[in-house]
Amino acid sequence: MAAERHGRRRSLQHAARAAAALVGGGLALAACSSAPSSPGVGAVLTAASGSRSVQLNLVAAATGANSGFNFDGYGSGAMTVSVPVGWRVVVTCENASAVFTHSCAIVRDVAPGVNGAPLAFAGAEIPNAHSGLQHGDSATFQFVAAQTGRYKIACLVTGHELDGMWDWFVVSAGGRPHVSYAKR
Repeated sequence: MAAERHGRRRSLQHAARAAAALVGGGLALAACSSAPSSPGVGAVLTAASGSRSVQLNLVAAATGANSGFNFDGYGSGAMTVSVPVGWRVVVTCENASAVFTHSCAIVRDVAPGVNGAPLAFAGAEIPNAHSGLQHGDSATFQFVAAQTGRYKIACLVTGHELDGMWDWFVVSAGGRPHVSYAKR
């Protein structure tokens, strides 16, 4: 009887180690993924190398960080989305704020005015970007990342970019699409 319990205990220990290895391996794989995610937020970026296109999913006010002035929980340049030059970028923008309207646009890296900085690429904003989306609404836009450089993902509702509702959008000469985050 004691040998049977000891055998069961060893089997449970092996099963626990195997489960821990699988979970740990999955976490390591997720950490190396080209589509990292914020806590509680879905994939920010997915790439289709064959068609040279990316899907960028932005959730405005995804968390309470920066008083809700964030994209996927990040603001004031804490998230950087990088895409190779010439790739098509399809952006889906969703507003999770029950308090404010928000929008998404890709703008030049210049000091913003009250209504935000000028667009970096033709078509790189949701419709009515200065009015923004209501709670739970979403909109999609697309453009080609036609010129290398550093740009911003920004909310163009009056004053929001000035309040830190922006992150980086980099168009690189080569490489692979990816997202990186500043340490908090």
